[in-house]
Amino acid sequence: MRLFAVLFLLLPGGALVISTQRHAHAAMASAVLFFVVAHAALHALSAWRSTTSRLLPAPLRYIDRHAAWTMLGSAWVPLAIQGVHTQSTSTLSVVGLVIGALCQLCSVRVAADRLRNVLLVLGSALQFIAVALLSSMAAG
Repeated sequence: MRLFAVLFLLLPGGALVISTQRHAHAAMASAVLFFVVAHAALHALSAWRSTTSRLLPAPLRYIDRHAAWTMLGSAWVPLAIQGVHTQSTSTLSVVGLVIGALCQLCSVRVAADRLRNVLLVLGSALQFIAVALLSSMAAG
C-alpha cells in the first residue's frame, strides 16, 4: 500500500511539479516540489521499514514515527504561499487539506500498522489533489 503511495506521488507528482514550475511562480513550484518529495520519501521509508527484518537506525525510526506531522507540515506550505501572494484559494482545496490532515492526525495514535498506513495514504492522496488545485490556481 505504501509502495503504491510512493509511485502515486512520484509519477503524477513529477508532472505536477513540472507543470507548476512552467506556469506558476517559483515559490509555488518550490512548495509543490517540497510537498511531493516529502510525502514520497516518507512513504518510501515506511515501505522499506515494513519489508526489512533489520532494525532501522534511530534517526530513521524517529522520522517514520513522526511522518504524519511532517506530511501535514509539507502540505500546508503551498496554501501559505498562495495566501502570501494574495491569490484566491478554492474552498475545495482547503477542504481537501483539512480532511487529509484529519486522516493523518488520526493515524498518530493508531497502533495497528494497516489502519495507520491506510490513513496516511488517504491523507496524502487528498492533500495531493488539494495541492494540485492550489497550483492550478496559482498558474492563473
